[in-house]
Amino acid sequence: MIIQFVEVKDLLEEFNAIIATAENIAIFTRDIELQKKEVENLTEFIKKSEKLKTENKKIFTEPELNLILCLIISADVIKSELSMIINLKNNEMDTAWACLISAQTSISIVASNHPFSNGEYLNWYLSKLEAYERFLFPKMMFASTGGIIKKTRCNICGLEYEECDHLKGKMYKGELCVCEIHEIDLEEVSMVKNPASKLCRQLSVERDGKMVDTLTLTEKTTGNNTYA
Repeated sequence: MIIQFVEVKDLLEEFNAIIATAENIAIFTRDIELQKKEVENLTEFIKKSEKLKTENKKIFTEPELNLILCLIISADVIKSELSMIINLKNNEMDTAWACLISAQTSISIVASNHPFSNGEYLNWYLSKLEAYERFLFPKMMFASTGGIIKKTRCNICGLEYEECDHLKGKMYKGELCVCEIHEIDLEEVSMVKNPASKLCRQLSVERDGKMVDTLTLTEKTTGNNTYA
């Protein structure tokens, strides 16, 4: 791929610099205030990149627009990693878990859409995120729902997803295709080890006759809801 516009080249160079710094800060022993500051820097980069993509949607080539979206998602992934560490330090375990799963989900999107690569260069980072899950959090059970989808919509063209030519998870001119489910008849909920979404997890377990939080083993004080 050849980048035609200097604005995209400059953004890529800025991305490489900010990510190098962020990865050095995304280590548990680093000072939490430095990590918070890096989250702010990544947020500003994301805003700047979104603006550049929006303002040049009719000018930049499709690969360039997709590259910018990959940079945006990648910056958000590192931001989620940093946020996970910050929340762990603040004893906000539920939020830390959500940040990790967000990072895992998003980096896979980049790996399958990056216009420069087939995504193999991200294998090490995927392994890093998987290691976080194995070593920082307990093994958990998850909820998986089953049902009959009755109405969908493609966010790219607005048609019923089954009637359009777009593929969910693929980028088109800087936008990620999503199959929006607008109507579904739920039929069952099952407990599984490998769900479609690890955000749908078991929140509490019984321990010594009491319901305790799955992550912290502290006694639950609100509600009996088992799933997030």
